[in-house]
Amino acid sequence: MTRISGWTLAIAGGCTGLALMGILTDAGAGTALLPAPTRIALMLAMLACIPLFYVLWGRRMMAQEAAYRLAPYLLIPVGGVLAFLNPNMLCAQVLLHPLWWSSTRTRGAGITLSTLGVLTMTAGSILGQQDPHWVPTILVVAVISLIFAIAMGLWISRIQEIGQENAHLVAELRSREAQIAALNRDVGAVQERGRLSRDLHDTVAQTLTGVVMLSRRALRQAETGAAGLTDTVRLIETSAAEALAETRALVAAASSLEGSTLSDTLTRFCERFGRETGIAVRIRVAEDSTLSRAAEVILLRCVQEGLANIRKHAHATDAGVELITDSAGSRLRITDNGRGPGSASPATGGQFGLAGLAERLAEAGGSVALEPGTRGGARLTVILPPSAPRNNHDRT
Repeated sequence: MTRISGWTLAIAGGCTGLALMGILTDAGAGTALLPAPTRIALMLAMLACIPLFYVLWGRRMMAQEAAYRLAPYLLIPVGGVLAFLNPNMLCAQVLLHPLWWSSTRTRGAGITLSTLGVLTMTAGSILGQQDPHWVPTILVVAVISLIFAIAMGLWISRIQEIGQENAHLVAELRSREAQIAALNRDVGAVQERGRLSRDLHDTVAQTLTGVVMLSRRALRQAETGAAGLTDTVRLIETSAAEALAETRALVAAASSLEGSTLSDTLTRFCERFGRETGIAVRIRVAEDSTLSRAAEVILLRCVQEGLANIRKHAHATDAGVELITDSAGSRLRITDNGRGPGSASPATGGQFGLAGLAERLAEAGGSVALEPGTRGGARLTVILPPSAPRNNHDRT
């Protein structure tokens, strides 16, 4: 179904009303220079030119097509003839002025068309009546019509300009929104790459470091014929299998905690760490069963990173892992009896791993601090609030 515009209804209704008014008032107001049938026929012909103009040119010019700039001037003689035939046809300006203004591109062109139209219709009305007493009246009507037409035209032009400005602003806003969305996607990709880098460092890299160390031990044992080579090879196999499992978990975007509790996972990790390094690890976990999976992953990464730094930097023989989780949040403390953090920054420990750990905890509203232990060595303290956000791997 085709939708009929308001302009179409206005033109059709206005021309119909003008035709009825012209026919009903022709006997008392029409020019005496032509017989009544001729006046009515000419009047209807001129009125028919208005919708014809609208159909053939008006709607196209309203769409701002430059090829029809001169077409509005065709309506000026139409208005003059209507006013010549019947002074009541001056009411046709109600339709003619909006058409003139709507079919021009500039205020100057609109004012020009309105002025020429009013002058032509005023002259036609004076010539048609041939009554000196009519001249003052038509001049007053002409002045009022011109002022009103220009004022109304300027108002319409201003509304049109505001509409175009708003359309431009909306288009610009949508363009900015698209740019912001693209930037957000880029930022999200960068953040995701950062998280993946930290996860690789905290899981696969740590495990592969252990594999390298065990391989060197196995090589020394093989060269010297020392005992324990079989156990070392088995540890290499176990560590490599765990590295493979961790890699698959990262690729699948799954947590390494799937299928087990945090306490069990930490216990296995600490036991393996002790076998690989010879460092005795004491572990104490008081786990809250309501801890989110995202928080569990963060705490596991903290333990992995803390013990990895002990292996690489502390030269310790003893380490301790204590985790307490309750309604107040999670508190993790990792201690050792090594040489201590030295001049390392309390926030990052001077290590990439701890820097990434601090960033991960900050995103969850937590904090990390590396400082000298009360009895020597170092102490890594992690605080995680109870409202740590869940990630996509959470299950409720």
